[in-house]
Amino acid sequence: MTKRRAGAREERVGKVEVSRRHVVRVLHDSGLPHVAREAERVLPDPVEYERAAELLSRYGITKDELISRRGGSP
Repeated sequence: MTKRRAGAREERVGKVEVSRRHVVRVLHDSGLPHVAREAERVLPDPVEYERAAELLSRYGITKDELISRRGGSP
Protein backbone atom coordinates (compact mmCIF):
# COMPACT_ATOMS: atom_id res chain seq x y z
CA MET A 1 0.00 0.00 0.00
CA THR A 2 1.33 3.43 -0.89
CA LYS A 3 0.57 6.85 0.47
CA ARG A 4 -0.57 9.71 -1.73
CA ARG A 5 -0.79 13.27 -0.52
CA ALA A 6 -4.09 14.89 -1.46
CA GLY A 7 -4.11 18.53 -0.48
CA ALA A 8 -3.29 18.74 3.21
CA ARG A 9 -4.20 15.12 4.01
CA GLU A 10 -2.72 11.75 3.20
CA GLU A 11 -4.70 8.95 1.62
CA ARG A 12 -3.80 5.28 1.52
CA VAL A 13 -3.98 3.91 -1.98
CA GLY A 14 -4.17 0.14 -2.34
CA LYS A 15 -3.51 -2.01 -5.35
CA VAL A 16 -6.49 -3.26 -7.29
CA GLU A 17 -6.80 -7.04 -7.46
CA VAL A 18 -9.07 -9.24 -9.53
CA SER A 19 -9.43 -13.00 -9.65
CA ARG A 20 -7.41 -14.92 -12.21
CA ARG A 21 -10.68 -16.57 -13.27
CA HIS A 22 -12.15 -13.15 -14.12
CA VAL A 23 -9.16 -12.27 -16.29
CA VAL A 24 -9.35 -15.64 -18.08
CA ARG A 25 -13.12 -15.29 -18.65
CA VAL A 26 -12.77 -11.77 -20.10
CA LEU A 27 -10.03 -12.96 -22.45
CA HIS A 28 -12.09 -15.95 -23.62
CA ASP A 29 -15.16 -13.74 -24.11
CA SER A 30 -13.00 -11.33 -26.10
CA GLY A 31 -11.96 -14.02 -28.57
CA LEU A 32 -8.45 -14.40 -27.18
CA PRO A 33 -8.28 -18.04 -26.04
CA HIS A 34 -4.51 -18.29 -26.52
CA VAL A 35 -3.96 -15.34 -24.19
CA ALA A 36 -6.53 -16.76 -21.75
CA ARG A 37 -4.57 -20.04 -21.57
CA GLU A 38 -1.36 -18.11 -20.90
CA ALA A 39 -3.07 -16.04 -18.18
CA GLU A 40 -4.39 -19.17 -16.52
CA ARG A 41 -0.91 -20.65 -16.54
CA VAL A 42 1.18 -17.70 -15.33
CA LEU A 43 -0.98 -15.33 -13.29
CA PRO A 44 -1.41 -15.72 -9.52
CA ASP A 45 -4.83 -15.71 -7.91
CA PRO A 46 -5.77 -13.05 -7.06
CA VAL A 47 -3.78 -10.95 -9.51
CA GLU A 48 -3.03 -7.25 -9.32
CA TYR A 49 -4.61 -5.34 -12.18
CA GLU A 50 -1.23 -3.95 -13.23
CA ARG A 51 0.27 -7.44 -13.50
CA ALA A 52 -2.62 -8.61 -15.69
CA ALA A 53 -2.17 -5.51 -17.86
CA GLU A 54 1.54 -6.33 -18.24
CA LEU A 55 0.66 -9.79 -19.57
CA LEU A 56 -1.77 -8.30 -22.06
CA SER A 57 0.76 -5.72 -23.22
CA ARG A 58 3.11 -8.56 -24.23
CA TYR A 59 0.44 -9.49 -26.77
CA GLY A 60 -0.17 -5.89 -27.80
CA ILE A 61 -3.59 -5.87 -26.12
CA THR A 62 -4.84 -2.73 -24.41
CA LYS A 63 -7.80 -2.10 -22.12
CA ASP A 64 -9.48 -0.19 -24.95
CA GLU A 65 -9.09 -3.16 -27.31
CA LEU A 66 -10.72 -5.49 -24.77
CA ILE A 67 -13.61 -3.09 -24.36
CA SER A 68 -14.03 -2.86 -28.12
CA ARG A 69 -13.89 -6.64 -28.57
CA ARG A 70 -16.72 -6.96 -26.03
CA GLY A 71 -18.94 -4.48 -27.87
CA GLY A 72 -18.22 -1.37 -25.86
CA SER A 73 -16.46 1.83 -26.71
CA PRO A 74 -13.45 3.17 -24.81
